[in-house]
Amino acid sequence: MLETGNDRKAEEARVTGAPEIETRILLVDDDPHFLRVLSRVLSGENFQVTASSTACDAIEILRTSRFHLIICDLRMPDCDGLNFLQALRQGGSDVPVIILTAYGEVETYLEAMNAGATEYLNKPIDSDQLLTVVRACLRNHQNRRNHRRASAA
Repeated sequence: MLETGNDRKAEEARVTGAPEIETRILLVDDDPHFLRVLSRVLSGENFQVTASSTACDAIEILRTSRFHLIICDLRMPDCDGLNFLQALRQGGSDVPVIILTAYGEVETYLEAMNAGATEYLNKPIDSDQLLTVVRACLRNHQNRRNHRRASAA
């Protein structure tokens, strides 16, 4: 019998005593085809996905919803991913952000990482590679939060 992602989550929650949590991911990209493909890949892994075609809309979405991870294109017409990331960090958010770009340049990589990006990946991206990075970002962020909680106690 095949085990689904939901089965694995339920089993992990049962074994560890941890509550089952739906992982929420916000996608921000001006390419509707890329948003659909990425949404399908992530939804297929049982992530709850919200997609936004502009950074301005994504900022509005973030006013009312919380996410565990944001995946954002670097170059968009209304507000680029770097400005979006800077606004997010200036607002005090520590949510992991993966920046995606079709224009992989050392300068933009450094700018994104200095602005608080968690990862920086070049398009086109292999879905297996993306899922590996997504899981690592989520795991690392949770580990940091657990460490901060333990240190505060």
